[in-house]
Amino acid sequence: MNVIELLMTEHASLRLHFQYARKTANWDSIYEVEDFVSNCHAKTEDELVFPKLEKEFLRSSDKETLKILSRLEADHKLIGTIGDQIKLKTTQGDTESLRKRILLYANTVESHNSSEEALIFRYWPKLGSATNEGQEPILEQVRRIIQDYGMNRYFQITGISQELYNSVEG
Repeated sequence: MNVIELLMTEHASLRLHFQYARKTANWDSIYEVEDFVSNCHAKTEDELVFPKLEKEFLRSSDKETLKILSRLEADHKLIGTIGDQIKLKTTQGDTESLRKRILLYANTVESHNSSEEALIFRYWPKLGSATNEGQEPILEQVRRIIQDYGMNRYFQITGISQELYNSVEG
């Protein structure tokens, strides 16, 4: 498994969280999910994966895919804003607005993740070496982000086992 496959596994985990919450109408885990998305998953994409893809798209003059990548980067800001609104609506006790924001959050994350998988992740294998110029291997940087987030928290929210995590390669 490589870094992109790890991210897609995280996407699957998020889909399951949202599917369970929709079926049970229990959105209590939204705060943990939002924290994971902001402080681990999107951080990996924003700091490591997107810059490497962007460099490749610039090098190959692939302006169309570069636009798609730019939109996906903007999605992360939108997702963060919706997450902040969820926290605000929670403190305000506005349950109807909170419910709407949570559903918007789930739908936006799912749509965004599907776009990443269909439109840009497929370019990763063509990049060869999984390093960003002048830096340690991307996999080591991903592992550091996950460790900073908290290994136990990561395993709990994603459902990924230590064995699966250990199988990730550059």
